[in-house]
Amino acid sequence: MDTPHTAQFSHTDSVDLILRTAREHFLVSPQEETRLWIKNAEGSFERLCNTRVTVLDAALKTGQVVIMETRNKDGTWPSAQPQAVNTALEEEEEFQGQPGICGLTNLGNTCFMNSALQCLSNVPQLTEYFLKNRYLEELNFCNPLGMKGEIAEAYADLVKQAWSGHHRSIVPHVFKTKVGHFASQFLGYQQHDSQELLSFLLDGLHEDLNRVKKKEYVELCDAAGRPDQEVAQEAWQNHKRRNDSVIVDTFHGLFKSTLVCPDCGNVSVTFDPFCYLSVPLPVSHKRVMEVFFVSMDPRRKPEQHRLVVPKKGKISDLCVALAKHTGMSPERMMVADVFSHRFYKIYQLEESLSSILDRDDIFIYEVSGRSAIGENSREDVVLPIYLRERTPARDYNNSYYGLMLFGHPLLVSVPRDRLSWDALYHILLYRLSRYVTRPSSDDEDDGDEKADIEDKDNIPKPGHVAGASSQDSGPEQAGPSSGVAGGSRAPVDNSPGPSHWPQRARRKHLFTLQTVNSNGTSDRSTFNEDTHGVSFSSQPYIAIDWEPEMKKRYYDEVEAEGYVKHDCVGYVLKKAPVRLQECIELFTTVETLEKENPWYCPTCKQHQLATKKLDLWMLPETLIIHLKRFSYTKFSREKLDTLVEFPIRDLDFSEFVIKPQNESAPELYKYDLIAVSNHYGGLRDGHYTTFACNKDSGQWHYFDDNSVSPVTENQIESKAAYVLFYQRQDVARRLQPQPSSSDPPASPACGSPPNSEFMDVN
Repeated sequence: MDTPHTAQFSHTDSVDLILRTAREHFLVSPQEETRLWIKNAEGSFERLCNTRVTVLDAALKTGQVVIMETRNKDGTWPSAQPQAVNTALEEEEEFQGQPGICGLTNLGNTCFMNSALQCLSNVPQLTEYFLKNRYLEELNFCNPLGMKGEIAEAYADLVKQAWSGHHRSIVPHVFKTKVGHFASQFLGYQQHDSQELLSFLLDGLHEDLNRVKKKEYVELCDAAGRPDQEVAQEAWQNHKRRNDSVIVDTFHGLFKSTLVCPDCGNVSVTFDPFCYLSVPLPVSHKRVMEVFFVSMDPRRKPEQHRLVVPKKGKISDLCVALAKHTGMSPERMMVADVFSHRFYKIYQLEESLSSILDRDDIFIYEVSGRSAIGENSREDVVLPIYLRERTPARDYNNSYYGLMLFGHPLLVSVPRDRLSWDALYHILLYRLSRYVTRPSSDDEDDGDEKADIEDKDNIPKPGHVAGASSQDSGPEQAGPSSGVAGGSRAPVDNSPGPSHWPQRARRKHLFTLQTVNSNGTSDRSTFNEDTHGVSFSSQPYIAIDWEPEMKKRYYDEVEAEGYVKHDCVGYVLKKAPVRLQECIELFTTVETLEKENPWYCPTCKQHQLATKKLDLWMLPETLIIHLKRFSYTKFSREKLDTLVEFPIRDLDFSEFVIKPQNESAPELYKYDLIAVSNHYGGLRDGHYTTFACNKDSGQWHYFDDNSVSPVTENQIESKAAYVLFYQRQDVARRLQPQPSSSDPPASPACGSPPNSEFMDVN
């Protein structure tokens, strides 16, 4: 900055002439990477990105200061560093390690970005393209679909730093800022998908490095009965007329897409380019669900069961699966979702299982039957029962009492002809007998003179129980088909009535009964009193209300919460591993288009749900395979943790490519693995890492943000594998340097069998 050089230029001279003049004056070799800055009148600096424009177009004026800077040997730029270089930077400058073995700092939920960058950085031909500065001649600053070359330059800076060998790890802050600027979905520090970022990055690099400066209009043509060879060649040439970059050279291939109209049989054949393959995983049609079975026998604890049901089945399939474990008829089961001590939903038999999430607490209750017919059969009702405790609430005079739900709700079958308050009390006491103690004789003898008063105070009055309002709001309820208060015929309930117990046991009641709505709160506005029995105008919900003293004395909370595990809970449904070839085969099978994505048939002149088949016609030098592990439906989202077995070397695509093959060059269809993007965890939270093979040493490494460690090939395959990078074998041989007679033996290339004589054992 202290030794300026003055030179004269014409308005028609290019900025590149200024750069060449500066190189000559300051003795900068052509191999060194440089860039120009303009110093404005305000003292600020502005990049001169496009050196192909003229001095006039760049708006350079007489006396304007132009500054040239050269890239540091560690891949950074002097302008990107603070003026005062601290000792840490000096130590980093002196560090010398293996090029490419460099971590990326996690800026906050940016592991997805780090994983994608490490995979892309270990694609040999792309990295060499940037390291040898070939990108400088192809930067496209005028492409309206591009990003003014900024994404390509930011990525080049990362590659040069990572492959300088002078960094243990680097901070990709500038790159993250550029990505967020051009793709708002990546702004901030939320979790994202590494494959989505990879898709954006490849498209951004392609447009920033597109050799086509002015894209011409190209009309897509259907095959119209022409030979595939002719149509495919035409499609690829049309693609290259608008898209020609190092990304196309490295990653783009060609599909053959065949659509058949189901009505007129019209066949449409087109050839479309692709940048990666998103292959589905074979999905099991079975689903494992955990439920709790509650028997009518009060002596039996609830049983936890693990059931295998059809993924697209109905509630009735869940009952059938449970019947195989319990021997109980599915007709005597009701399914409910229990949440916060109340019924969130009581399901009908025809409802879909997809509405039940894995995190839901599903209880299946035994009831007296829905449609059993016999001589002694009679009509039953099924009552949803809640448990509530009366608790003192804060009030000025402590006179107000609140009611809080607790425990697990029940579904209890009650014969309609025995539906009196006193009978209902004893039926419920019988159903709770496993964890509710009956009053002892001492309790009954304690104050005989108070027995009558206790009876009057504790026996539920008819006004305490009434039909719930038909306008009650709350969770969804089952209709008549589910058997809840639906007027169905059922066998007699075996629960003992009041006549089965001594008369003295009726003197002390442990709890009172109250009609409530589905939320478990009282609604006294619509009582339908009946002094002789219970009369229901709509679906009834009954609450058992406990006084704190009575609950503490007679209610065993530990026993009430107890349950047993059925033997089936110990069984683990083993998921058989899937071969990568199976996923590719599934990708190329015929499928019918969904209703949301119909095809317009030019013959029928209307949209049709046509059949579609994709075939591989031409494969790229580097093939990216995206395993579609994340499944999204209307009711649920899930991650498939299926183990996909993929080969490290010799992945053969000859059986999948339909283009006539060159039998003399089998390496054109064989691929070796060079990188893997991994995803650990589930949908809500997860972590991305990378396995990558160094192009220079042939050694595999594990990249976990700023941590890098060597690994062996048998550690690479796992259930976390998400995006696979494969390189064609003929490209690997072409890129492998040919050693001279005086050079030491080269390390094996990625995917090549390692020679034990030269293996790195550190």
